[in-house]
Amino acid sequence: MGNPIVNRSSALAALLLAALALGGCGTTASRDALADAGPAGSPFTQQLFKNYSYLANSFGPATGGGFDTDGVATIFDTGGDTDTLAEAFATKALIASKGTDPDPEPSMDADSAGARSRLIQDLVAGKERYPIDAARAQTDFDCWMLNATVDSQRAASEVCHGSFLHSIARLEHAPPRLSEAPAAPPAPAAAPSANYTVYFDFDSWTLTGEALSTITDAVNAARAGRQSRITIVGHTDTAGAAGYNQRLSLKRADVV
Repeated sequence: MGNPIVNRSSALAALLLAALALGGCGTTASRDALADAGPAGSPFTQQLFKNYSYLANSFGPATGGGFDTDGVATIFDTGGDTDTLAEAFATKALIASKGTDPDPEPSMDADSAGARSRLIQDLVAGKERYPIDAARAQTDFDCWMLNATVDSQRAASEVCHGSFLHSIARLEHAPPRLSEAPAAPPAPAAAPSANYTVYFDFDSWTLTGEALSTITDAVNAARAGRQSRITIVGHTDTAGAAGYNQRLSLKRADVV
């Protein structure tokens, strides 16, 4: 599956690599603590831990650039002191390592406030059913917000914003997983089939008492089995002309 933050498309990893180019020196306490931490709690917090840990360790010199397969620019060589960003992601990873849901970052403007409200609603509805998609949407949002706090990372913030729009839409339209698909209702039992024979007197199409009893049995069986198709076939013996016998067999079928 590639990098642990990648959910469905390895190309999306490039979006989160937008927070790059570590410069200067600062505290690394939270990042150091990650070495002894691991995923814990619900599937959602476990995935959050993996995502935030990846982001915390994604800072450093980068080479290359271009466009990923989603058509979103990948930002490299942004420069600037990003120790504080790495520590922020590491701190969130440590919170998740305790099985606790770290809150999404505060919004910065009306646009991000609306996005944050949308995210929170979708997390409530989907983090248990779709923990991977939900964790990806939250870490994309935080990548957007935190990168926006560092001037040199504003371009990276916009890339994370684009990634968030992908991931939040995916969360909102996530199909049920195979293990979550509703069980198919049991197939109805096949209606039993049966043949009932009604006998007529010679050269007659009048129903006898015995014939009526047979027909009653057939009706009751059809109702109990909920048959959707009943076929009635008339017959005669081989005596007499073929045309006459055909008319007699039709009369017998009609009266039944």
